[in-house]
Amino acid sequence: MLNIARLTFMEVSRKKIFMVTIVLSLIFLLLYGVTLERAAEDMARMKDMGGQQMVIQQVIGSQLLGLGLYFASMLLALLSLMASVGSVASEVESGLLHAIVSKPIKRSDIILGKYFGYGLMLSSYALVLFSGVMAINYAYNANVLSLLTKPLLVYGALLFALQPMILLGVAMVFSTLTRTLTAGIISFTLYGLGMVGGFLEQIGGMISKSSLITIGIVTSLVIPSDALFRKVVSIINGNQENPFSALAAAPFGVTVPPSNAMLVYTGIYICGCILLSIYNFKKRDL
Repeated sequence: MLNIARLTFMEVSRKKIFMVTIVLSLIFLLLYGVTLERAAEDMARMKDMGGQQMVIQQVIGSQLLGLGLYFASMLLALLSLMASVGSVASEVESGLLHAIVSKPIKRSDIILGKYFGYGLMLSSYALVLFSGVMAINYAYNANVLSLLTKPLLVYGALLFALQPMILLGVAMVFSTLTRTLTAGIISFTLYGLGMVGGFLEQIGGMISKSSLITIGIVTSLVIPSDALFRKVVSIINGNQENPFSALAAAPFGVTVPPSNAMLVYTGIYICGCILLSIYNFKKRDL
């Protein structure tokens, strides 16, 4: 299993999609840094507004922080799905897996090796991206992080790095069941469903519409990627202690922070995806 994980890690690092995503990430961080620098200059011109200045800075700062984390999360999702959706299906189609399966290697070890190989690469990339966004905010938007302690920063970073493990699990389930294109379409559709459900839940929280909140919770159970993102934002923004959290809620903030039970469910969801992938691959006729 460890050898397959190592080989998978090396394989992902050589994929074109990985290099393209790194370039896109650098462009994103550059543009994000320029945006925050301009915003910081505008904030500095608002000194004569007294107490209103603090409120406006906190609201705009929270939105800019949420915006940075949101697009970082989207880049992460793009890489997770594009890199892993053909992890099994494309190798079956090309015949590459036939050579591996014919050796005395358990099919479960192949799936586990691929999952942890992809997972290590994607989580490492997620931590780098998260660090970039937070470093830019510390440089130009430090006031919004005044409630963030080091333990919470580490906690948020670990949860951010957990996001690609959800999408990786989903992609592998369908990659062991269908062809690459089909697996990609289904995985992207589920990811989009999670995003839409997350927005509906936040809007429902703002206007106190229970039906929208329920739709959001149901979609989070189908795929908890957006719920995990909202949890990260709520931790980084310090929603429980932040007196301005209600004003900084939408569209990139959080009005209904996911509970810790959702984190437990996310862990169960990931384990379920891995087990289902192993089951599918064992049953698959190669």
